[in-house]
Amino acid sequence: MPKIVDHDARRAEIVAAVWRVIERAGMDGATVRSVAAEAGVSPGSLRYYFSDQGELVLFAAEAMTQRVVQRLEAHPTDGDGPTRAIRVLEEMLPLDEDRHAEASVWLEAIVRARFDERLAALKTAGWFGSRYLCRLAWAHLHDLDRPNSPAFTFDRAADEHAAAELHTYIDGLTLQAVTYPEQLATEEVRRLLRTYLEPRS
Repeated sequence: MPKIVDHDARRAEIVAAVWRVIERAGMDGATVRSVAAEAGVSPGSLRYYFSDQGELVLFAAEAMTQRVVQRLEAHPTDGDGPTRAIRVLEEMLPLDEDRHAEASVWLEAIVRARFDERLAALKTAGWFGSRYLCRLAWAHLHDLDRPNSPAFTFDRAADEHAAAELHTYIDGLTLQAVTYPEQLATEEVRRLLRTYLEPRS
């Protein structure tokens, strides 16, 4: 009788193995062979999920998106507007090992997307997803109608421009925090975010 494979459970195991390798050895150290060893399976058995480094990056980036969404869905609903805005924005910043690994994977995916069409759609979706979160944070700051989809835009051009500026700031802060962690410790990243938001709230 053929063995029945629970692909959802196996995928969760592979996702966990991918992230353990990335957190320990970085994206460059996450190869099909190293992930297979971490998961305790043969490299050949991973072909169902990815066959090369490009597909592994895509797999990790998709898993990263799911992790962020799950954390956002678990957010408490209490607190004033600025508190809720900060909760949303901090999910995109590398403030701990998990989010640092996620940001590193995302930056790797963006670079590879220039040369790998498999990542192009993910890159576009990621941009709209980040813009959506910045609009959501801006809505929290100013008690505006909440965005209900990535296609949402504010009625007022000034609000839309402010969300675009916030998006640019968050991307820049993320890039610097990942690239220069010795210059931007976690508390400094948090301070910079709050300093940016204070005159805008």
